[in-house]
Parts: sequence; C-alpha cells; structure tokens
Amino acid sequence: MASPYEKLPRIPRYNEIVGKITRRYRKLIEGSRGKIRGARRARAYEINKLNTVYNIVSNELKKIVYSLPFIDRIHPFYRDLLDVLVGYKDYKDAVTRLARALKLVDKIYRSYLELVKTAPTLREAKRYRREGIGRIMSVLKRNRKYIDFLADNIPRLRKIPSIDPEKPTIIVAGMPQVGKSTLVKKISTASPEIAPYPFTTKSLVLGHIRINDYLVVQAIDTPGLLDRPLEDRNPIELQAIMALKHLKGVIVYLFDVSRNCYYSIEEQARVFEDIVKRFDKPIVVALNKIDDVDEEKFEKIKGYLLSKGIGKVFTISAAKGYGVNELLEHVLKVIKETLS
Repeated sequence: MASPYEKLPRIPRYNEIVGKITRRYRKLIEGSRGKIRGARRARAYEINKLNTVYNIVSNELKKIVYSLPFIDRIHPFYRDLLDVLVGYKDYKDAVTRLARALKLVDKIYRSYLELVKTAPTLREAKRYRREGIGRIMSVLKRNRKYIDFLADNIPRLRKIPSIDPEKPTIIVAGMPQVGKSTLVKKISTASPEIAPYPFTTKSLVLGHIRINDYLVVQAIDTPGLLDRPLEDRNPIELQAIMALKHLKGVIVYLFDVSRNCYYSIEEQARVFEDIVKRFDKPIVVALNKIDDVDEEKFEKIKGYLLSKGIGKVFTISAAKGYGVNELLEHVLKVIKETLS
C-alpha cells in the first residue's frame, strides 16, 4: 500500500501566490503598452486582466483542494499519523475552507466577467474589472492562514514512508538510544540515521525483508518512547504509538543492558509494561548491547522478566551482529504462526 501522502504536490505560501499574480499582471500591462487601440480591444484588455488574476487564484486553490486526500477515506493508520503530525481538525478545516473559497472565487469571476462584457461604457468596464479583482484577492487574503498552514505541513506528510498496515511487520520499539535503528538496519533494507545521542529517529523508518517469492515482511524503526503518560508524549513518540497500534505483526522490544545506557532498567521496564498493557500483539524481548554488558543490569532485567513470566529472552548486539540471526529467525517464525 502506497502512502496517500507520498505524491502530494508542493503547495505555495500565500505570498508566493500573490507574487505570481503581481508578476503576470505587470507583464500583461507592460506587453500591452501602446498596443490597445479601439473600444473593442480595450474591453478585451480589461477582460484579460480579470482572467489573469482569476486563473492563477483558481488554479492554485484547485491544486490544493483536488490533490489532497479525503482523510475519511484513508486507512486509520495514516489518518492517525496525520492527526499526530498536522492535526486532523486543523487539516480538515483548512481544506474545507479553501474548497469554499474556490467556489466563491468562481462565483465572483463569472459575475464580474459578465459585468465587464456588458458594461455600457469602457469606464464602467474598468471599474467592474477593478472590483472583481479586488474581491477575488480579498477572498485569497482571508484564507491566507489556511494556505500557509497546508504549505508548512504537507512536507511532513510526504516524509511518511509507504507502510502497508495489512502486511506482516516487525515493529522495533523501546526507549531512545537502545539500538532500534541499528537493529532495523541490520535485518532489513532500511537505512535509518544512527548517531550516539537520543532521538536520532524522528519519524517512522521502513525496511523490508524478503522471505520468499510470495512473502515480504516490513521492518519498522520507531522513534524512542519515554517513560511518561500517553497524553504527555510528543509528536515524535506518538508516531511510534500509531505504528504499535495499527500495524499487524510482532513487537520487538529492546532493553539496553550496556554500562553506558541512557535510561535505567526501571525506566525501560515501565515503558515495556505500558506497551504490554496497551497493545494486543506478540512481543519478543531482546537485551541489546551485550558486547558492552553491565552484568548487574543484565541480571536485574533477567530477573524482572522472569517475574513477569517471560522466559524466552534474546541477548544480542545489534552493532556487532551477535545473536541477531537467532532473534530474526524466531520473530519470523512468530509472524508465520500469526498468518496461518
């Protein structure tokens, strides 16, 4: 399934549209200087001015209204991501307002075109042309905030990868800097940014694992989740929540058991418990960075997981590749079982 946002056009800001109108209008005037002779040509010139402004405004509004998806018709996964990144209500309100503006601009244009054509004198034709352009530009200006809102936010939506919510997926989750990006890069085609500081992953990153000619599994690198209530989480974290909520497959939860981990075992455990409580999906647990293991943390988390009835735990180093194949084999087996 392709993302409904990946082919969205670039939307110009209000000032860009006004600048385009100004340039075209000036070019029309300069190109006609000294060439307008006779009442018939003079009236056609006034019509041409009105047409120039109307065509630009109408085309730009159509580009916005007709190219953006109707959010009530898209998959809940993509709809929720839109809500997280842009705001469902703000997006819908902006598109609705601009659709109304387009209808109003069309109505004003048709009305004033007729007035310019049938005005008894050229002076009146000029007056109607000025009024018509003024009213069209007034509609555009009144909707400036909606145009600029979409121009600023559509690029965020275009960055969402084409994730198929119906395909089997390995969702790698955990707190920031536990090695999620490194693991996804190791097991799939994804190329997430990897850096030695938290919150490197600011959006969902998609990779694929081809199992055979008929089955391709998605692998998702999610932004790190912090130990705090859902309502306090920021848009970056909420993207991870949307992935965990909507995608079909297995959650691989990573614990960082290294000597220099950013977050305590207790914090990582609380996020893990939150995920177990909220999402009805198979969860596979892996203890990462075993190449730099803190034995005390390692034993502590093993004991915690046993107390929760989780006996099967994988010890891996995503960076070095230790234990990754065994983890992947098991996760794919769980996915195949869920498909059968």
